[in-house]
Amino acid sequence: MGGISFGPLALSAERAPVIAGVLVLLLVTGLIARKTGPAISLWASAASIGAALTARLGFVAQHASVYLAEPLSIFAFWQGGFSPLWGIAGFAMVTVWYLRRQANLVLPVAGSVVIAFAALNVVHQLARGPDVALPKDVLLSALSGDPILPASWQGRPMVINLWATWCPPCRREMPMMAEIAAQETGVDLHFINQGEGAETVRTYLAQSGIVIAPVMDPGSQMMRHFGSMGLPATLFIDADGRLQAAHLGEISRAQLLAGIAFLRDTN
Repeated sequence: MGGISFGPLALSAERAPVIAGVLVLLLVTGLIARKTGPAISLWASAASIGAALTARLGFVAQHASVYLAEPLSIFAFWQGGFSPLWGIAGFAMVTVWYLRRQANLVLPVAGSVVIAFAALNVVHQLARGPDVALPKDVLLSALSGDPILPASWQGRPMVINLWATWCPPCRREMPMMAEIAAQETGVDLHFINQGEGAETVRTYLAQSGIVIAPVMDPGSQMMRHFGSMGLPATLFIDADGRLQAAHLGEISRAQLLAGIAFLRDTN
């Protein structure tokens, strides 16, 4: 699934390039501002904030029905949910507004954007993982102990959630994901516990009241196979068994539904 880790901090292949691009933009404009004054640095900050806001608002608008039902989740930006096109539009609008008032910034702004985009592209190439499909030789088990071969799931699009009972974000997203799993008929949802025993999972489900059919992976084989750097990890896999997208960290209802819709459209 790709990504970049810095000690305990893990960034997904989608987030790492954007964060790198923004940091490089702020660094470059900060250096330029030492000689030319703070105007360009102020532009970089304003454009970055504008891009983030419009990217978030664009995603919220695209999934208005979900956010109207859970309005406070609009502010849960750490769960993901940003529209790249809306973000670019916001960045462009702020930039045009600044340049109309300070035309002397055109060249340094253009140069800063080129450098930042180059950094974004480099990190994108580094963070992008190899094409991965469902493992053919990994054997897991049901809560009852019956063997399960993930390769047998091929033939229908699916969402695989890698989780553990000790993981707070896993526990926060699990009720929502279980609800969607119970309603969803076109895409299968598989919950694969990583590194824990059946009794631990059985106790957690009994105490939480969550109804799922967990798959046990005591050796965390699926994390290694898909290259997940942390938990939870949500994998969107097509009917041919190939990974199409992945989300590292807590996922929102809107982001999960968007991923499911994407799988339906590509199958």
